[in-house]
Parts: sequence; C-alpha cells; structure tokens
Amino acid sequence: LLAWEMNGQPLTRDHGFPLRAVVPGIIGARNVKWLSTVVASAEESDSFWQKKDYKPFSPGVDWDNVDWDSAAAIQEAPITSAVCEPEPGSEIYLSDGEITTKGYAWSGGGRDVIRVDVSADGGKTWHVAKLQKLNQRPGRAWAWSIWEATLPLPEGVKVGDKVELVCRAVDDNCCAQPDGVEGLWNMRGVLNNAWHRLHLTVV
Repeated sequence: LLAWEMNGQPLTRDHGFPLRAVVPGIIGARNVKWLSTVVASAEESDSFWQKKDYKPFSPGVDWDNVDWDSAAAIQEAPITSAVCEPEPGSEIYLSDGEITTKGYAWSGGGRDVIRVDVSADGGKTWHVAKLQKLNQRPGRAWAWSIWEATLPLPEGVKVGDKVELVCRAVDDNCCAQPDGVEGLWNMRGVLNNAWHRLHLTVV
C-alpha cells in the first residue's frame, strides 16, 4: 500500500510525509517512509537497512565475526504479545483478590492470534485471556489482537510481596512465545519475542 494519509489527515513528517509504503504483515523496517521512487526488481535492495542491519544471527555471532551476507533480511516477525495495563511497578490491592490486565498480541505474515495466556505467578499457573476478535480473514490478520483477563492473586501472597505478571501468545501455526531470551538473543537484539514480564507490588 502507498499511503499519504493517516486517520483522514495528511501524513506528518514523523510518519513519512509525503508518501510511505505500508506492507501488511512485514516488519516496520520494510515500511519505507518518505518514499520518492518505487522499483520492481528481481534483485534485493542494496539499502543498508536491507543488507547490513535487520538480519537475525546466532547468539554466537558478534561484531568481530559477523558475515552479513550469510543471513537473509528479516521480513516477517514471530508471534509476540505485551501487557499494557497495569504498568510496570504498579500497586495492586490485596483486598481485591484479583488483577485485571489488558494488552495486545500480534504475529507476522498475516497469521492470526488464537490464544493469549496470562499468569500472575511468573508462569507457574496460567489463565486464558479474552480476545477481541476482529473477524480477519485467514492469512490476512494484519491488526493487533487486543486481549483482557482478570485472574486471581497467587495463593499465599501478602502485603509487600512482588507479583510477576506474564503474558504469552500463540498464533494459528501453533507457534508460541519462548519463556526467555537466553536462546534467542543476538548482537542486534532483533526478533526478541520472549514472554513479557512485569512486577507489581501488593499493598
């Protein structure tokens, strides 16, 4: 898509005025801003961002041994999700006995989000969130999936304790987020889709 407006208004400079490309399901690095020319080519772009930046590497590769030509440029992103409410460090009331939380999930390539799991004890026990379904067609799930969940406080929690709130999502290929970054971290920090974790204080 070539876009010159957003929400019925001309694009601002920050968003790519006068024209930008929008490629649904593809990472933002390919959604080119300030577009002046479109070239249909059988060859990969020589752009720095295509050739020498947004590429995934093994955790064992570093700036001293990287071979940029050995990796393909990232196009689609893996399944991911995040907690938007409450904010990290927020206080929650023991007297409420529960936490209400909200967030989003998304997967690249038009893959739909089929489930979001939420935990209030760091991933020991899980509750399925309610998804706001947008009736997106198979293979064309371009929009964020918004989710909400209300879950009980962990058993035995008391005032002053920290509660670790965690979310993870699953897409329609049954791909799920990994629990940590240890096995996927890389020198560029790209494609980190580990569980989103935040800590809340019980008052």
